[in-house]
Amino acid sequence: MSEPEYWFDAYHTHAAAGVVLLTKDERLVLQLRDDKPDIENPGMITAFAGGAEPGETPVDCALRELAEETGIRARGEDIHRLGAISKVSFRGDPTASVFFLLTGVDPTQLVITEGTMVLLSLEEAVADPRLTEISRVLVEKVRAMNLFSPK
Repeated sequence: MSEPEYWFDAYHTHAAAGVVLLTKDERLVLQLRDDKPDIENPGMITAFAGGAEPGETPVDCALRELAEETGIRARGEDIHRLGAISKVSFRGDPTASVFFLLTGVDPTQLVITEGTMVLLSLEEAVADPRLTEISRVLVEKVRAMNLFSPK
């Protein structure tokens, strides 16, 4: 069974996209969200993500948000789709979100403009109680991909 395609449609009045970052040494680069009550997931660990602008595709949105929040200027062919979800945001908006993976990231080259960068192994991420449920699912998908050969 294939995953549904979510984006703007008759139900989803809002859309967002995000990117999970993975370093060459098998660590995740995630975002510890600011602890502000007026944002989604305050004080939690998430992928770098944000809302779509009118006319943006999921890839366009993910690449724009990635550049805005980390300084990474990736191309569409650099990111790999991890999955899509449908949820109601904390403001009550039906939102479609699409997530991608970017590998080979050098965390020393990032310029974080929102929240705080968090570097975690895949195992540390799964065990961290600050990881959002959506991020936990994404991390499990990355783990299942077996991107790194045994040492």
